[in-house]
Amino acid sequence: MKLFSVEMIDRIVVYIEAAVTALLVILAALGVVDIVIKMLEVTRADGFMTPQGITRTIDTVLVVFIVIELIRIAMAYMQHKNVIGTVLEAGLVAVVRKLVIFESGPDMLEKAIALAVLILAVGITWFLLHKRQPADADVPGAH
Repeated sequence: MKLFSVEMIDRIVVYIEAAVTALLVILAALGVVDIVIKMLEVTRADGFMTPQGITRTIDTVLVVFIVIELIRIAMAYMQHKNVIGTVLEAGLVAVVRKLVIFESGPDMLEKAIALAVLILAVGITWFLLHKRQPADADVPGAH
């Protein structure tokens, strides 16, 4: 005896995908509000933006961009489009974010090498994928 039918499970998955996408949209909107609040705080504290304040604001902006890329991934996933290119783009933004907020420390060289290798790996993979197939190509059933 089957507890759930395939159609019922498929419908539940669609609802979960829509709920996750809606939550990501809310998260992106809250991120924009956070950016505005951080900019007001930074400019209000010193009368102008300091390098640290600019770095914190850029960090938040890049996090919002990552969330936006995740929204695009969720939407493409729901439309059964190929999401690999979008996932790689989100990965590039995430790695660049780490590079922008990179701080010196005792293990700075190892972290810098790891970030460089990661950027190269994701960038080369994205380039090869983009070269092989257009970014907007639909691949039926691909996720």
